[in-house]
Amino acid sequence: MLNYNDISVSVIVSVYKDTQALKLILDSLLNQTHENFEIIISEDCESEEMREFLAPYKEKNLLKHLTQEDTGWRKNIALNRAAKESKGEYLIFIDGDIIPYSDFVQKHVESITHSRILCGKRVELGPFFSNLIRKGYLNPYIVEKLFGLFLPFLAMDKARHVEEGIKLKKGSSLEQKLNKKRPMIIGCNFSCFKKDLEYINGFDEDYTTPSVGEDIDLTWRFQHFGIDSQSVRYLANTFHLYHPRTWNSENVNANNAIMKKKWDNEEFICKNGLKKL
Repeated sequence: MLNYNDISVSVIVSVYKDTQALKLILDSLLNQTHENFEIIISEDCESEEMREFLAPYKEKNLLKHLTQEDTGWRKNIALNRAAKESKGEYLIFIDGDIIPYSDFVQKHVESITHSRILCGKRVELGPFFSNLIRKGYLNPYIVEKLFGLFLPFLAMDKARHVEEGIKLKKGSSLEQKLNKKRPMIIGCNFSCFKKDLEYINGFDEDYTTPSVGEDIDLTWRFQHFGIDSQSVRYLANTFHLYHPRTWNSENVNANNAIMKKKWDNEEFICKNGLKKL
């Protein structure tokens, strides 16, 4: 049995210019039930607004901020840089539009097992509730604690995957039944040992548009080496703030074609990742 209190943890947040959402994320991360972890802001650009926004946090040594030139979608490059810079032996990844529940880090850490990737989900909030939260009229912590009461109103706002906001007790018969299936990685909420990510050479930087490259591609490469996935649905919960999609079917099809070629060539360790092979 792993002693989760002895494991060093890094939470890596992928961001692109949205300081309003990041403020909500940091409010949650700095008030987690599990406190012993570092925060790395992995920015896929060099925004002056972001730099100024994060300056007070950096002065208090609350986080590390990494940037790179803005030349289009290069999330996988930014994620690899963050993984290299991380001090934690265990890495938790979320996106810059994902607000974690107050016990999010604790639930990931308590669920750690050797050679397992932990895969979470998210409630996709509708535009009205997202706007209320962004403007500060509604605290996401209140929605978390009173989720059952908010459910019908979230449904009216056309929220998606509202069942993912429900909390279950870890190890309960219902939780074990619902989390029995092998999950796929969703890039906005997953975690793994740093050494396992290094083993497959990290994120494949050949993917230059959203979808597939930051999650599905990782899944099959991990699984080839017996690094399986385990679900933390209903445990490590998050809210996703509404925004128009940044990807389309053309992106998905192109990335699936890239992945199939790598699959056919058995490139389980990517050549263009943490190291350039």
